[in-house]
Amino acid sequence: MKDNTSYNKDMNDLVKYKLQKKNDPFAFNMVAQMILDESLHSFQTKRYKEQIDDALEKRDEARFMELTDEYLRFLG
Repeated sequence: MKDNTSYNKDMNDLVKYKLQKKNDPFAFNMVAQMILDESLHSFQTKRYKEQIDDALEKRDEARFMELTDEYLRFLG
């Protein structure tokens, strides 16, 4: 699993700086985009985990392998 903690911290620091500096529309857009990206990532992660669990419960090895491969590519 990739660790994006450093990148996320740098982006958060940049946004905080821009917001403190002035009401910068670019900073507001950046914050909105970060929120959307994080929401989408959380949704996709949850969806993959649920589908993988379902494949395990049904003992569907082909589907499990397919979903696991997709999930690992998604994580990068």
